[in-house]
Amino acid sequence: MATVLDNWNPPKTAKPEYYDTVKYVYKHIEFHISEDEAYTILNAFIDKWDVSAGQTINEEELVTHVVNRLRDNYEVILPKKQIKRVVELILGYLFETGHFFQQETKQAGE
Repeated sequence: MATVLDNWNPPKTAKPEYYDTVKYVYKHIEFHISEDEAYTILNAFIDKWDVSAGQTINEEELVTHVVNRLRDNYEVILPKKQIKRVVELILGYLFETGHFFQQETKQAGE
């Protein structure tokens, strides 16, 4: 089924756009999550991302922070695998819009 997002691509702006990030997630996600879940995951991601500004951060560290924050507060009850996928898509949005480079995040063990 075609959606409005099929032909949408995130614009390259001076800074990441909050709502465009979630639109990007919805364009590429393979499973259903609610808008509340998407924004809650994004907010937990932003908390860690902002604290880590200017540092290289491990992708698994981002995922662990988001999962732990959401589970500790019972904000989102999704499997870790699905939360990780949303975090990957958020990073995909940042990469596609030029707001971070792949080398700014490290894979676990690097």
